[in-house]
Amino acid sequence: MTDVIRTAITESTQKVFGLSTEDMPALDIQFTPDITMGDYAVPIGFVLAKKLRTAPEKIAQTIAENLQGPFRAEAVKGYVNVTMDDDWWLDRLSQGFISYPQYSGKVLVEYVSANPTGPIHIGHGRGAVVGSVLANLLDRVYDFADSEFYVNDAGEQIRKFCKSVEIRIRELKGEDVELPEDAYHGDYVVDIAKSILDRYNWDALSEDEQWNVLWNDAVDMMRKWHKETLEKLGVTMKVWTSERLIRQEGWPERVIQLLQDKGYAYEQDGALWFKSTIFGDDKDRVLVKSNGEYTYYLVDIAYHMEKIHRGYNVLINVWGADHIGHVPRMNAALTALGFPDCLTVVLVQTVRFWRQGVAVAMSKRKGEFLTLDELIDEIGKDAARIMFITRSVDATIDFDIEVAKQKAMDNPVYYIQYAYVRAKNILTRTEERQFGSSVGFDPHERTLLRLLNAFQERMVLAVRKLDPFVIESYAWELSDAFHKFYQFDRVIGSEYENARWQLVERFTEVMEELFTLLGIEKLERM
Repeated sequence: MTDVIRTAITESTQKVFGLSTEDMPALDIQFTPDITMGDYAVPIGFVLAKKLRTAPEKIAQTIAENLQGPFRAEAVKGYVNVTMDDDWWLDRLSQGFISYPQYSGKVLVEYVSANPTGPIHIGHGRGAVVGSVLANLLDRVYDFADSEFYVNDAGEQIRKFCKSVEIRIRELKGEDVELPEDAYHGDYVVDIAKSILDRYNWDALSEDEQWNVLWNDAVDMMRKWHKETLEKLGVTMKVWTSERLIRQEGWPERVIQLLQDKGYAYEQDGALWFKSTIFGDDKDRVLVKSNGEYTYYLVDIAYHMEKIHRGYNVLINVWGADHIGHVPRMNAALTALGFPDCLTVVLVQTVRFWRQGVAVAMSKRKGEFLTLDELIDEIGKDAARIMFITRSVDATIDFDIEVAKQKAMDNPVYYIQYAYVRAKNILTRTEERQFGSSVGFDPHERTLLRLLNAFQERMVLAVRKLDPFVIESYAWELSDAFHKFYQFDRVIGSEYENARWQLVERFTEVMEELFTLLGIEKLERM
């Protein structure tokens, strides 16, 4: 919402230096480092110095002297610093600040997609929150957006999981059996075994029937558990897709046929290969092993083709950073199949969890891990969601569980929710209003105003980066500015009451919208 500055500087520059529209550079309108220097700073002198062969300071001075608009302008070195008029800010307050960019496309955000071989552990939490916030954001800016969990209910890990349950069933029935080292050892496996024995006359089932029960019931119990855990975290998937169904519907075979028809598949050493090096991969990849078994890669390609078949043309996957090598392979396959640039992968770095200075273990097979359910029970949904996105997705997070539990200003979720509570408290005191109508925004108000005015720009940045940290950090900046405003600027009974009241109203509106995007509660008291 700084188009008025951009337009004025463009017109002034073209007028005094005779530049054409094509010669004009893109203008970077920044916050001044100190609000007393103005609301915004534009480094136009530095940008044009080479083209005009003139000192940045002189360029900025010339442009500032010829600027016209609802602001005061001055040259500071090579910058043009702009201070918006009070009336302009009043007009912005009357309009409101919530406005989103709009893009065309049908989006599918796929995230979490944990194997249904155990409860969702805390290591999955970050990807779950990242995907959830992105889905909330993209639903507002695209024509259509869905979120999806891909259930990996086929393959070797599922076989190991089902075998683990089967061994526990035999153990419960009194057999002397030993669970292999590479099996799943958690207590939840015993619970599933007990549930199956409660529901079925196990000895009356044939071996094939027993295996079908394991394959269907045990996996379905885990899927339902995953769904409940995610909902507890405030994550609701619109779509759940099964790998088994992808296989049953013949999507792997369709992919093979398409690649063969295009000349991108060949046989070697009894296996079927994809010529992925043609599309930038470092080596060709196996699609079908020599024993006839489909590779994970082939089935994943098939899944992405099935997404496209459903009409999605913007595919966004939230993967762990350890999947980085899979990204060029998947893009190579989709390019070969005629769908280049439809997939964007958000790689999420790991989280290190700490409790009183001791690292928290996370080994699913050994059963030595803190589940996401347990974390949410201990610190709450809101704290969990915010703590998982307090850094950019490409940075590792050190998650201190004890800090997340504290009701203190150094807890990010407490800090932003407390700012909102303070604002709402002011707005409940209507009977005390005296309606002071003077206008004159001080530095604390201006700091808050320009942050509110940045709403759309921050949303554009969040979409471009596909990083919820942009939204979380924006909420924190706004809260920080409001806490300072609250400390120094009286609202009720002030001669500036009307303007400040409206400023508080706009702050609460923007924070409510950010809370919705972030998936946290709008508390009115703490």
